[in-house]
Amino acid sequence: MEERGATNTGGAAGQQADVNAGLPEEAMFAAYTVPGLRRPVLTEDEVLLDTLRLGRLPERGVIVCHGFGGNKNIRNLVALAQELSLEYTVYTFDFRGHGLSPGRSTFGYREVLDLKAVVELARGDGNQKLAALGFSMGGVVVIRYAALYSDLDSAIAVSVPADLRTARAPGARLIRLLMGNPLGRLAARVRYRVAVDPSWKKQASPADLVRLAARRPLTIVQGEDDYIFEVEQARELKRRGGEGCRLKTFPRFGHAEQGYGPEFTAYIKEVLREDLL
Repeated sequence: MEERGATNTGGAAGQQADVNAGLPEEAMFAAYTVPGLRRPVLTEDEVLLDTLRLGRLPERGVIVCHGFGGNKNIRNLVALAQELSLEYTVYTFDFRGHGLSPGRSTFGYREVLDLKAVVELARGDGNQKLAALGFSMGGVVVIRYAALYSDLDSAIAVSVPADLRTARAPGARLIRLLMGNPLGRLAARVRYRVAVDPSWKKQASPADLVRLAARRPLTIVQGEDDYIFEVEQARELKRRGGEGCRLKTFPRFGHAEQGYGPEFTAYIKEVLREDLL
């Protein structure tokens, strides 16, 4: 049923201070204002990720995954992570090729290894319950991870396509251009400072994976004003995900982190409370 809104170098070692070192200066980014533990984490294919832990002592954790062209310092992502850290242990990080993490982006294909490394970090910290919340590309990663590993207690994907190849919105066409040919990948490097690897094409679509992902609690959130992925993409995921998949749509909600606000946050907290009991 669709709901509609009213609008493994883990362990304790790390840096308790200077969590905003390397922060971009653009207006869309923000600094964290709460204490955090900053640690490098190595993926199994040897990409060193920059991670940050906020909030309560580990017990119930939430991993927040940014979208393509962003990083863990996206303004609304920072605000959401800090708000959630009042109730949970929150992990944010930079996907490969983004922010302070080296490498090349594959729009969710190899990034599943990034999430796997952070999941292992969070479990190693002592979290007994664990959720992953992903925006756009980060949501693609969350669905892929949930399908492949099935060890999350809650998976939440915000503003994700059922299939990037069939999405019709203008932003989806731009993403295909940025990743689909050498000139587009050059533009992505210049405009978004992200190097794109052609191997992104190898991955199965979220629509092909969502039934497996929904073996454990899976929530799809979509804005009706999303200019990147039209709302029908989310409804297709719900149809394929079946009874194990929730769908929540919001009016006056743009794309991914842009949808942050009181109603969105209240809904995310409601889902987390239900899934992480």
